[in-house]
Amino acid sequence: MKKMSLIILAVVMLSACLKLDFEPIDAYSPATFFTSREAAISNLASVYQSTQMSGFFDDGNAMLMDDITDNAYCPFPNQLIHFIAKGSATPFMANLYVDLYRSYFKYAGIRNANYFLENIDKVPIDVSEKSQMKAEARFLRAFNYARKMMCFGGVPLVTKVLQYGEETKIPRSTEAEITTFIVNELAEISQDLPVVRPADERGRITKGAALALKARVELFAKDYKNAAIDAKAVIDLNSYDLYSDFEGMFWEVNQDNPERNKEVILEVCYKSPTYSSAIDPFYTVEEGGWNSINPTQSLVDAFETINGKAITDDPTYNSENPYQNRDPRLAASVIFPGQQWNGRIINSLEVVGTVDEYYNSSKGNRSKTGYCLRKYCAPLDKLTNKSPAEAQGLNFTVIRYSEVLLTYAEALIEQNKELDLAKAAINKVRARVNMPPLTETDQAGLRQRVRNERRVELAFEGLRWYDIKRWDIGETVMNGKVYGVRPGTVNMATGEVTFSSPDHIVVGDIRVFNVNRDYYFPIPQEDIDANAALQGHQNPNW
Repeated sequence: MKKMSLIILAVVMLSACLKLDFEPIDAYSPATFFTSREAAISNLASVYQSTQMSGFFDDGNAMLMDDITDNAYCPFPNQLIHFIAKGSATPFMANLYVDLYRSYFKYAGIRNANYFLENIDKVPIDVSEKSQMKAEARFLRAFNYARKMMCFGGVPLVTKVLQYGEETKIPRSTEAEITTFIVNELAEISQDLPVVRPADERGRITKGAALALKARVELFAKDYKNAAIDAKAVIDLNSYDLYSDFEGMFWEVNQDNPERNKEVILEVCYKSPTYSSAIDPFYTVEEGGWNSINPTQSLVDAFETINGKAITDDPTYNSENPYQNRDPRLAASVIFPGQQWNGRIINSLEVVGTVDEYYNSSKGNRSKTGYCLRKYCAPLDKLTNKSPAEAQGLNFTVIRYSEVLLTYAEALIEQNKELDLAKAAINKVRARVNMPPLTETDQAGLRQRVRNERRVELAFEGLRWYDIKRWDIGETVMNGKVYGVRPGTVNMATGEVTFSSPDHIVVGDIRVFNVNRDYYFPIPQEDIDANAALQGHQNPNW
């Protein structure tokens, strides 16, 4: 297959934040627009862009999904994620700022994919290249449906370009029907996708991406047999491996490192400064960021000691020096009090407690939990530009190899078969950060360990919510108070923390999780009002 021009490659045109500078594709007649290979490529690029696998203002960001879980807290009381997390969202809140890109009938990416698929055969190009481009469009359509299904359940299944008014008459397909459509699509297209891409096609879909997404969806659907088969198929491609530097995996400065890129299965690519990623919302206030993700004490406590034990099970754990001798992924994922970071000692114990303080204090953007996000937030000397508020080229990794290894392990554990292979896959992920291998040999013990491993390895990557839903633990982990740090002081010369109370601070309102309602998002009322086929079909108890 001939290589795409860099002008329209993923590094430019597929940026999730990019607004295409040509008219909408439906402004063109297919007879005039689908006349050349270049036009077809440009149209395919618009399918990538409108899928919006990442982004902030238009689509929400996958990282923000952790704010509706026990991993993190959203400090902004004007955002939908704040209300979803505390259990007080309503179907009338769909247009609140940062809607998690879960708009029920925002079908731009699906519509563009359908348009492309209906017209690509008009273009006189090589059959194999055409098949590959069709597979890419079908993957992106399946990706759109996967994230809708995981949040809403059943949605309208649209596989053709609709005529004006048709969108108001399409009923919901069931969650099972949408799942079947996704996995069948991914199975078929995986045969037409290349195993590897050259450097100047970075960001485009591969066979590994199709199989890995299929395994993710099957795991979510509790189809453990096929999830294990597809995860193993990705492993057997022998194209992927773990990058030796866990923290550096999420730094822009390493994005051209071949070893690092062996872990990446699918990423959204950016090209700074013209097409940039929006990473400043996740930085601390001192760097000009917004602290949009505040890690919780619950997440911090989930990281084991360096001995491979839970903090409650290791007698060497010192509650007065709680951040020492811990899983290295804690320090690489979370900025905690007294930590040396970005050339200074962090004093994140200066938290702001009330809404009035939040809006009126100069320290209003400080973390409400006393913990800040470190994953993705490279020190300034590792950035393309020296301020996170400036244009950056940090790619967002949608799927990486460690997730596939943990999917394979969990799928085997849930089948209670080949537990030695499951343990080996988990231990491979742990070995990357020099954590000791697991000793458990039974299904119950390994189930507990793989669940915790997913939590700490994949924190802030937008997957925790789906795990909570799959494991049916929302009632346990999402009800009650949200805790942050213990109050105290930080010695700004040494980083030593002295706590003044044994009790952790309580952050925000008490969260309420309704097990009979909250595993599904509400369908926006405006979509129900606009579609007669949806009326009377709101998700249960909304």
